[in-house]
Amino acid sequence: MSTTTATTALGSADRPLLGIAFMLGAGLLFTLLDTGVKWLTQSYSPVQVVWARYAGHMLVLGAYLLMLGWPRCRAIMASVESLPGQFVRGLLLLAASTFAFLAFRELPLLQVYVINFSSPLLVTLLAIPLLGERVTLARGAAVAAGFVGVVIAVGPVDWRAQPAALLPFGMALCFALYQLATRRFGRNDHPLASLFYAGLAGAMVSSMVVPFFWKPIAGGDVPLFLVVGALGAVSQLALIMAMRCAPASLVSPFLYLQIVWATVSGYLVFGDVPLLETYLGAVLIIGAGIFLATRKR
Repeated sequence: MSTTTATTALGSADRPLLGIAFMLGAGLLFTLLDTGVKWLTQSYSPVQVVWARYAGHMLVLGAYLLMLGWPRCRAIMASVESLPGQFVRGLLLLAASTFAFLAFRELPLLQVYVINFSSPLLVTLLAIPLLGERVTLARGAAVAAGFVGVVIAVGPVDWRAQPAALLPFGMALCFALYQLATRRFGRNDHPLASLFYAGLAGAMVSSMVVPFFWKPIAGGDVPLFLVVGALGAVSQLALIMAMRCAPASLVSPFLYLQIVWATVSGYLVFGDVPLLETYLGAVLIIGAGIFLATRKR
């Protein structure tokens, strides 16, 4: 969603420090969510964990909307211009989540994050044929530098022996398409309505599929499933509040601090020790992403 739309729908974006604080909190909450997901997918199907994430998303967000009162809730939902378009967004986000949860089961958190940070680069490229946008020479050079960073971060991989290494690329592609769908279908919709319908599409589809992958949940794992579900909604709400308080071009770069959270969490919880090339690639990818964000503004 563009900065203009977010500030119009949610209020004046004139509290930059609060916006940065919300974005830092969102990044930390996303990392906690993904840490819980990685832990659960060691014992349960990623499909079952995806379902828990979306079920919790709908419960928490539904409760929040009810607190706003029916008249305001109805006005929020009435802001949607294309309901089919919103469900397309939701399905793309569901696909990105599924790829992500599959990747978290097999790969370190940090490696998945670094590759996913390439999604703004894909958005820039895909916007040319899909939205008819033009890319300047400077932005094209930034995209090229970012993809060099991806190659460095991934390193030499035998794709036939390690097919799981492809999963983060599927996630990044689906998330890029999700962002483009948001610009196409949700440009003037209220952010809470977009968040609701994206969650609804994911909850509906995952509920239909999850019986084929269901495994009884051990009593000790129930709290973590509940936490994952709640974090799925709370992290998104924190992201919305960040956009409400400050322009997206200001607060978005702070989401890249997930690299710090992922490094700490991966080491403390799973014993993952990142390679130097992962950080070198991340520097190029993040630099390109920040450049594209500021140039877009």
